[in-house]
Amino acid sequence: MRISGAIDVCRVIWVRHARPQGAGLFLGQADVPLSRSGRLQLPGLIEKLSLHSLQALYTSDLQRTVATAKPLSRVLKIEVKCRPGLREIQLGRWEGLSWAEIIKRYPGAAHEWIKHFPRKPAPGGEEFRIFKDRVRNERKRIIAAHLGECAVVVTHAGVIRLILADALGMPDRYISRVDHEFCGMTIIDYFSRGAMVRCVNA
Repeated sequence: MRISGAIDVCRVIWVRHARPQGAGLFLGQADVPLSRSGRLQLPGLIEKLSLHSLQALYTSDLQRTVATAKPLSRVLKIEVKCRPGLREIQLGRWEGLSWAEIIKRYPGAAHEWIKHFPRKPAPGGEEFRIFKDRVRNERKRIIAAHLGECAVVVTHAGVIRLILADALGMPDRYISRVDHEFCGMTIIDYFSRGAMVRCVNA
């Protein structure tokens, strides 16, 4: 079923992947698998998404998103389309560390990162402007391909925070104020002149 009477609207359901191994660490683009508790979250996510009429399913190419999306693909009978541009921001030498470890090993860089967030990248990490450009480009491609339809995007917390900030007109420096739970859903309708956030972290 298409979005009734709305051929110029694309609805995107942005889903954070299930809980991975190492949850709570700065994972970035570290390619970690789902944890046992994460796998147990998948039936509930499938149940929530089965209430929607879906035409497309996208993920990043990291295994924690792909492993979240594959059961959805089987049940909903929709092909998974992997997009590297939907990856989390790359955190360089901080990946796999806790915040306590980062402060201990990189006190100066940690201070500068907080002071100038999000303009200052982690040591060896991706610049925020590059991250923002690649996520926005993926969003534009998905919307253009699915006008009048509903697409699911299984991705990462940082990506969803950026997506929400764009939709709500929030300055970049506030994106860390938005939390997003594992397997949480945020629904946004995209029109030719803007976006409407239907729900956050459902």
